[in-house]
Amino acid sequence: MAQTPHRSANPTRPNLTRKMLRLADGLRERFGVPKRPRRADLLDALVKTLLSQSTTDHNRDLAFNELKRRFPDWDAVADASDKEVADAIRSAGLGNQKAPRIRSFLLWLKKEHGTLSLEFLHDESDEFAVEMLTHHNGIGVKTAYVTLILASNRDLFPIDVHIHRIAIRLGLIGEKVSPEKAHGLLGPLVPKGRGHELHVNLLAFGRTICKARNPVCAECGFRRMCDYYRNLRDGNTRGTSPKTSTARINKRSPKKN
Repeated sequence: MAQTPHRSANPTRPNLTRKMLRLADGLRERFGVPKRPRRADLLDALVKTLLSQSTTDHNRDLAFNELKRRFPDWDAVADASDKEVADAIRSAGLGNQKAPRIRSFLLWLKKEHGTLSLEFLHDESDEFAVEMLTHHNGIGVKTAYVTLILASNRDLFPIDVHIHRIAIRLGLIGEKVSPEKAHGLLGPLVPKGRGHELHVNLLAFGRTICKARNPVCAECGFRRMCDYYRNLRDGNTRGTSPKTSTARINKRSPKKN
């Protein structure tokens, strides 16, 4: 079952909620408030999201536009072969994986709902929309959340590899919590109405400051609430990744934050 937004009885939740609010406010000060996309076609958004996996936005858009150019509608994509679809989306990479996944969903959607459209989800609850999308094999919670915030203006908080890494480093979730499970744990902590903002700003933060390799801790305003930085400062690198030099962090960082 999909892990849709829910409330937790975790006794530490008030502290985590305050930490998440501080994070959201600090990122807003640094990156601003990202513009929300307009309501769009949900099936288009889903296919774009599937194409975006393990590639750049530029390559995703090239693949999507080529798919639209070669096939007049989604029915034609569903009726094509995996090889034909894979050839159309090759600029996005992993075509042999993405093509069958896209076609499988289209065939399933047409069988279950009689038409290749997801527009009915605009009027459904978050829980129903997420459950319906993730019911199909190959579509996880992150893909469903991204699709819904991009095309349906939902207040959801998708978690990708950057956000998952940052949440672990800040102690918002445990090191063994999977990205899928993290949606249910982190979603309730996000300030109401700021899911899209926090998602986009954390992506920017993860790509520029809290990087997977060599994070720029000296330029981070969240060091005092960061378990990862505390371990580096104290010389305890076990359970942290990557093994950034403690001396380098201390040298570059001011004594007070």
